[in-house]
Amino acid sequence: MLSLLKKLFKVTLATLIAILLWANLALYYRPSFESFGESSINADVYHQLNFLEAKLKAGEGQKMQRLFPEGFVFINVLYGLTWCNVLAQADHASPVYTHGISEIDRTLAALNSNEGKRIFPKDLPLPYGAFYHGWTTYLLGSKLLIQSDSDRDNAEVVSFKDKSLQIKVALDSSAVPYLESYRGQIWPADMMTLLVALRVHDELFEEEYSEVISTWVNETKEFLDPSTGLIPHSIGREGDRRSGARGSSQSLILTLLFDIDEDYAAEQYASYKELFQDSRFGLPGIREYPKGVLGKGDVDSGPVILEIGGAASIVGQQLAGKTNDWDLYCGLRNSIEFFGVSFTIKEKKRYVLGQLPMVDAFVAWSNSIETSPIVVGETSNWRLKFQVGSGVVLVVLGILFFLIREA
Repeated sequence: MLSLLKKLFKVTLATLIAILLWANLALYYRPSFESFGESSINADVYHQLNFLEAKLKAGEGQKMQRLFPEGFVFINVLYGLTWCNVLAQADHASPVYTHGISEIDRTLAALNSNEGKRIFPKDLPLPYGAFYHGWTTYLLGSKLLIQSDSDRDNAEVVSFKDKSLQIKVALDSSAVPYLESYRGQIWPADMMTLLVALRVHDELFEEEYSEVISTWVNETKEFLDPSTGLIPHSIGREGDRRSGARGSSQSLILTLLFDIDEDYAAEQYASYKELFQDSRFGLPGIREYPKGVLGKGDVDSGPVILEIGGAASIVGQQLAGKTNDWDLYCGLRNSIEFFGVSFTIKEKKRYVLGQLPMVDAFVAWSNSIETSPIVVGETSNWRLKFQVGSGVVLVVLGILFFLIREA
């Protein structure tokens, strides 16, 4: 019996040592890049897309819908947007560009199908609601943005312009600067894609919506969460019943707000960092609730462990990159590599053992802003606290292992 206990203790110690060594290695992760034609792309993100493509073709969208309220739309649209980010740097004559465009087209077809629309009410002021209309219009505009004039499908151009006009009309008739995603239900995060779509419209075509955007930005300042000064997590139809800012929605709101109004986003980001950026064991993370506020995880937040939110941290990585906050970006990116147990097999990269592809879709979208080896700026040694702490623990574990082996 004593011999068995010694073996179990040795295995436990060896496992802990291996985990700590792997953690220190993962914190030095950097994505690889491969040449396709006359350009290079982020090969790690490309391998993530390979994994997601296989999953989506096997019906993963329907599976995610059973787990998340908007699972079908979310996993498809994040997959499409990740392709858009990758192809923005790709050679248009390369096979990867041709394949990527076909995948975006397949994604748009899925989103425009009855399956994509069925849970969203068509008869809202904005057809199918802010969530559906915003994400699908944003994806369509993002596709048009990476194409040359001659490659754009005229029917898609007409559709995008019509959807953009519908956004303006709905906003003009709304008592508050937020539109319903479902009847009587408003989440400000869902609005961001609508405004980004208008920005994309004005970048693609003649400027039409700058005044609409400016008015919207000013009006949102009248509906902030009074306890944080940030855009709230949810809001009532008349601007009442505001719920406090949360990390999961705030990371997404500010990521998109930087494409709407960079100055306003920078102001909000300063408060976000003060209230939500935190660390555990020397590694950075984004809280789901502001400092001093306790709360549980839910379908929006994903797992909340030691007050650090899963979704808040994954999307927060992209937000940090948008602001050139490279210490935080790399810290979050590499911590996700470790905690997500990432690995690649047959050019398919997955996280959390590939068991929850919605996580892979969000990680891929955040990673896809890293479009070249020089995009990420210089960083300080943000790993130092973790390395010192884990080094001490490794020494202790090593001594214990040696003593048990010799006993």
